Order: sequence, then C-alpha cells, then structure tokens
Amino acid sequence: MKKRSIPSEKPNFSRDLTKRELEICGLIAKGLSSEFIAKTLYISEGTIKNHVTSIYEKTGFRNRAQLTAAYVVEYEQVITDVLPASRDTELCAQADAYLRLIGLPGLPELIPLVLKEGQPYVIGRFDVNIGRKQCDFEFEKTTKTVSRRQAAVERVAYGYSITDLNSRAGTFVNGNSIIPGKPFPLRHGDQVSFGNAGVEYVFEGNKKTMA
Repeated sequence: MKKRSIPSEKPNFSRDLTKRELEICGLIAKGLSSEFIAKTLYISEGTIKNHVTSIYEKTGFRNRAQLTAAYVVEYEQVITDVLPASRDTELCAQADAYLRLIGLPGLPELIPLVLKEGQPYVIGRFDVNIGRKQCDFEFEKTTKTVSRRQAAVERVAYGYSITDLNSRAGTFVNGNSIIPGKPFPLRHGDQVSFGNAGVEYVFEGNKKTMA
C-alpha cells in the first residue's frame, strides 16, 4: 500500500483538486459527515468516500483534521457551521426535507426539517428578551426581517405544508404572500421567502413522501 506523506508545503486546493473535490473539502471543513454531504450533493455516500480518498492522495493528508486546518489557511477564513442555530449534525442526517439558501449570503445555508406527521416544525428568530430557544430553528437575533415565530412547516397526508404564524413581514411561496394561519401546500422546488429582504430559500422535500 502506498503510504501518504504530509506535504512539505500547503497544497493549492484550487489547482490540485477538481471542482467537486473542492466543494467536498468545504463541507468537510464545516464538520459535516459523509452521509450528510451525500444528501446535500445528491450523490451516494460511496461516491463521497471515493472523492475523499482522492483528496487525501492528492494532498497527502491523513485525516479530516489535517484537511480542515489546511483549508482554513488556504482561504484565510474561519469555518463556521452550516447551521449556526444548531451544531448537532445528527439532526442533518435525520432530516427528510430542507430549505436551501438562494438569497443573501451570510444567512444559514441549509435549514434541515425533521418532520413528523402532525408536529409542526417552527422557524423563527432568536428572542433576546427571553434568552433561550423558542423555535425548532432560529435565525440570529440580527435577522430582523424574520419574526420571533415566523412560519411552521408540517408533513401532511398529501406531502408538506407551510403556515405563516402571523409574522410581521409575511411568508411568501414563489413570490406570493400566503394567508396567515392557513396551511399552504409546499412542493419540491418551491421558493420560500421570509419577508422581502432577501431571506429566500428553496424547499427540497423527500420526493417519495410527496408522491
């Protein structure tokens, strides 16, 4: 077996790796598991492992810790979690639906929705006055366009629905404001906006559940 050696100088990620490998490096640096990365990129976990093996062979690193440290140096940035409001990556693996960011940068890139029939998943903003978590997923306190209790996503008999919880700026699906308090059907690929200031996501549901 060919023994890997730690490179004498830091690798040039953009030069040495393919675009897909570079993408996977970024997700590894965020602390995500191979299972979750596979779900995020819509490829098999086996394919992810093959890419990781190739990355190690090209860079000489032996593990994720070495890879992450070099990646941070390469891009001169501090890697933060995809989910600032929750550091439990097991939650990501459990999710069968997601809201993926397509709006302003700096917002959570991915909101995992762990849904059980009859149990709404509430999305809101952290309330500094209360000082503790009130919703299933909470945006940072500075995300003012999102209300403390903005909307709830729920698994229903026909698939999924979203309900605006009388938010201040409203909840929009494909650009149309939904009626507060009334469940609105949510389909794979629908664009969901919380207010009109760039907090925009695309809904990615479990296609088997929605069939």
